[in-house]
This record gives sequence, structure tokens and C-alpha cells, in this order.
Amino acid sequence: MRSLFLTLAFSTAVCAGTPTTWAAPEDAAQNSLVVLPAQGLEVDLKSGDVTRKGVTGQCLETVSKAGSNLLVVAKTPGDDKPTVSVDGMIRELGGPDQDGARLGTIRLARDGSLVHMRTWKTGDKQTELLQDGVVRLTFKRGTLAKLLRFTEDQALLLVTRQGEPAQLIRHKRDTNGRISAEPEVLLDFAGCAPERVVVRGDVLWARMDCEDTDTAGIYRIDLTTGSIEAPVMTSETADFMTLPRADRPDGEAVLTVSGSPAGMNFYYAATGLLAAQTGEVRACSSDAEGLQSWNQSYRLRALAALYEKTGDPVFAALARKSIRLTLAAQDGVNGRTTDQNPSCGWSSTIYATNTDDRMTLMINQAMIANSLAKACEILGDGCTEVLENRIADTQTCLAKTYEADFDVGAGLYRINGDIDFRFKGSIAPWNWQVTMAGLLKDLPDPALTTRSTSIMEGFYDEWSADENGALFRYWPKAAFEDRDGSPSKRAGERYEDTGHAGISLLSAAEFPDLMTADHVAALKNREDFLLTFGSETPRDLDGAGPIGPRWFPAGGWSSVPSEAFKKRFAGPVPGVQSADTVFAYANLFDPDANFQLTLSVHSCTDSCEPHRTYTYKSWQAFMADNPFFKLQPD
Repeated sequence: MRSLFLTLAFSTAVCAGTPTTWAAPEDAAQNSLVVLPAQGLEVDLKSGDVTRKGVTGQCLETVSKAGSNLLVVAKTPGDDKPTVSVDGMIRELGGPDQDGARLGTIRLARDGSLVHMRTWKTGDKQTELLQDGVVRLTFKRGTLAKLLRFTEDQALLLVTRQGEPAQLIRHKRDTNGRISAEPEVLLDFAGCAPERVVVRGDVLWARMDCEDTDTAGIYRIDLTTGSIEAPVMTSETADFMTLPRADRPDGEAVLTVSGSPAGMNFYYAATGLLAAQTGEVRACSSDAEGLQSWNQSYRLRALAALYEKTGDPVFAALARKSIRLTLAAQDGVNGRTTDQNPSCGWSSTIYATNTDDRMTLMINQAMIANSLAKACEILGDGCTEVLENRIADTQTCLAKTYEADFDVGAGLYRINGDIDFRFKGSIAPWNWQVTMAGLLKDLPDPALTTRSTSIMEGFYDEWSADENGALFRYWPKAAFEDRDGSPSKRAGERYEDTGHAGISLLSAAEFPDLMTADHVAALKNREDFLLTFGSETPRDLDGAGPIGPRWFPAGGWSSVPSEAFKKRFAGPVPGVQSADTVFAYANLFDPDANFQLTLSVHSCTDSCEPHRTYTYKSWQAFMADNPFFKLQPD
């Protein structure tokens, strides 16, 4: 049996040098530990090891106790799925059938029963709850199901079906311990939209927006009555927090945050990186579920951005760990190289019709490689020659891999025609093209750098505008014409969605000479238009499509921020801890701007009372002393 807690021999030492003139915290170079006291978690910045409850590993995602049982969830480099063990014995989550789905929450009950959530990217795209490897509950596509608690007698879930209010649902366990398929609705949220909930016995604490209030608030809901009364606190920044036992108030701990734009940007960026996924514990992942391309790539960019702006070695150390483990997750070193999956890539399983197939899609590879190259450039001497060469070799290898897919006539890349993908053979979407252009632009072959410029020029040539700013579509015109699309049908094709637009803008920002003042102005106007919808933004650039917080602009949009965009990010936005949003906060942080930050901890019961206040006038002061994490020497 392989070791769950492999410590990699090729870890690199922390480099104290900084490429900028920003002042680092006093004695920052001597800090080699990140400690989260409330979670009992410690990260060794030199080795990259994460330790929790006596368990150590490079990518230790979860360590929790349920009664006398110990649950450990961990990965080693290149793992598609984590290894899950209970009391040292490995538990299978669902066998090979798990391969085409994204893994969600994992919970262990005191009796040793294990449940987890998974969501399918293909097929019916349903979400499922499995108990001890067996599907017990299925939720149709478009339903958001969150597992809140799993005990010896019940499973509690927060379920939001498309077009319906959220519900708190209980599924009891029968005499054999199996989760019943029959739901019991404990609470209907009616006109309220819960963002985060905490269950304390018969009391549900919820941070949520309600139709009869202008601002999000904290609600205390008695589940015995199911009545939603007035909020005990109203604040858009109010959220629950966990404090070390000695510092906890008698009531529920609730935090509010205020400050200048720089203070708020840094707060959400730093806590998103150091108080969540602490120690870059998902950097070991393969890209089977897209965790490298859509999670780690953004987190690495955020770490590099904060290092560039602050010179604090903690961000450099974690960025180096991320780079090292992402390279260690490539297919070549994990025995996955095939005719369709190059050794320098990170193949996925979630996009194929047949879950046995792995695909190395160009967009995913370029996202990962571009983040590696950008971070290494920012780290300067802190990115070792070995890592720098590995990244350069990866870029060259990927360019060669997709050369056969370049359509000279169209001047654009096609999607490989020999893979199990519904758009195989088609001219690739614009976010693929622009991201690949970002990979090509710094390669030594002048023909490829010329091609990158040509792709970008073609991208801008297809832009249009209305009174609300820039518009462009998901597919290039060449892709539509390739499928015998008439001009009238082309006119009926929807515009790009905000998420894929952000991906394109991430790489477009690397071509500043091609993004004109008119482009910038048109993008800012489009941002302003999208933000008029509040937190429930529309899917498409023109305002069409479904609305919801998942479409809130982040990621690459932060490279061309309007004043309204910057103002909105001077506070919490939807998906505040998602990787692309954490990057946006880091990207927007201005180290030269006025820094003011106040954290107010409240003790909440039937009302909320002040408990403790922290005030900061610099990012250095926040890093030196805050209620989330501590930086310490050995």
C-alpha cells in the first residue's frame, strides 16, 4: 500500500530575496511556518509539508475526527482523486464510475459511515450523494445541493432547485443506517437566498439576502418553528468565523470588515490564499477534474501577484510549492502519456463522453502553462533554474503538440478531431485561441510569436459594440462558417458569457500594444452594464441568458477594471473565495494606496454585541497579527 503522506524529496528551500522594493514585514525572511490556530493546522514553508492533528503531507486536504474515527483526505502528485482513509484504512468512493465526475464534500459519521457528493460534467450532469460508495440521492442538473452535516441518524442538505427557493432538507437514516430517499423539508427559505449556513442543534445561523432587506445579513432561525425573523445583524461583509477556543465568545462569532479599497483587496486576497486551501493542498491534483486549469492556475497567479506587490516571502514560498507540484502532476511523470496525451500536459476526464478516455484540451494546457510562466517570471531568482527550464520545455512541447491542429487557412486552431469531444474538429472558441496566443507570444520561434499577434488581431476584428460597450461571441466566425452557418443564423448566436470572456481577457492583457484605448473603454462600459444587475448578473455579455451569482465577472476582468468594478471589489463579491475571484482581489490590490482595515468580531445570540476589534494601517501589520493565521519561525 502506498503511503498516504508522501513527503516529496524534491522540495525547494525558501528564498528570502525579493524582486521589488516593497518593504516586507520585519523578520519576514525568518518566518518558516504558517499556523492556523483555530484549525490546528501548520504549513512548513521550507518543505511544503502541511500538518494537522498529527498527520503530515504535502497535499493534506482534510483531517477530521468523528467520535473515535479519524478521516484523512490527501493526494500525492498527479492523483485524479484523493486517497480517503478512515482510521488508516483506505475507503473507495465509487470505483471507476467516479472518474467522470467532480468530487464534492466528504463527511464521516461517528459510526464510521462515509458520504460524499459528486457532480457530473457530462451526460445528465446530475449531482449525487453517495453513502459508503453507493448512490443514495440524485439531484437533477441545475440543482445546487450542499451537504451540511452527516450524523448517525441523518443527512442535512441545503438544496436549491432552479427557479425555486432554497430549502433545508433532512434525510433520515433507517435502522440499517442507510440514508432514506424521502426528504423532509425543515425550512423553506422563501424570499431569502442563503449564501452560507451553520447548524447548531435546533438553531440555523444563515448569512443571506432577503427580498425585504437591502443588504445581506446574519439570521438566527429556530428550526423548531421554521420562522425567519429579522436579521440579528445587517452588513454586506458580515460572515461567520472560527476562533481559537481561548478567544471564542459565548455566542456565535460573526466578523464584519471595513476599510479602504487597498485594505479590502488585500484582506480578501490574503485570507483567500492563507486561510483557505492553506498550503496549496490542491496543487498535487491532476487535471482530471479541472483543478489545475480552473483552480490552481488562478491561485498561483494570485500568489505571484501579491509577492510582486509586497515582496513577502510567504507568497513566494507557496508559489514555488504550487509550481513544483503542478509540474509533478504532468502526465509524463505519472505514466499517462499516449498518442493524444503528451508527456508535458495535464489530461482531464470530465469532458469525455466515455469516462475511460482522458483528453488534453488545448485551453486547459494553456491556462496551466501560462500561469506557471507568469509566476516564474514574477518570482525572478526565486524561481529556480530547474523550474524555469521545466516550464520553458513545457511551453515548447505544448506548442509542438497543437501545431497539427493549426488551420493555416483560417489562421486559427482547431479542436483535435480524433478525441471523444462533442466539438472535435471544429475551429476552437475564442477563449481557447486567445489563451493559446498567450502561450505562444514569448516562445523563441518568431513564426509563433507572429501567429500569437495575428490571433489577437483577429479576436479584436470580430468585436462589436452597442450602447453598453464591447461585445464578442464564443465562437469565431470561421467556426460558424465551417458548420455551414448562414449570416442570419450567425446573428442569432448568443454572445460570449462572462466566465469565458474573463478567460480571454486574462491573456489579452498580456498584449498591451494590441489593446487600444477604445478596447479598454468599451470593456469598462460592459463591466459597468453587467454590474447594474447587482450580485445576480446575467450569463451573457449583452444581458441575455440566465442570471445568478455564478456569472459575476472576476478573473481576467480585473485586468481592465472600471471605477465601478474597483468599487464593487472593495467589498465581498459572489464566490469571494473562488480561485478566479481571489486572483481578482490580488490583481486589484494597490500597495501604494492608502491602507485602512478594521476587523470587528461580534458575539451573536438573539442580538450581536462587540467582542473584539482589530485595526490595521498597513498590509504588513495585518500579516504580523490577525485572527486567522500566524507567521512564525521554526
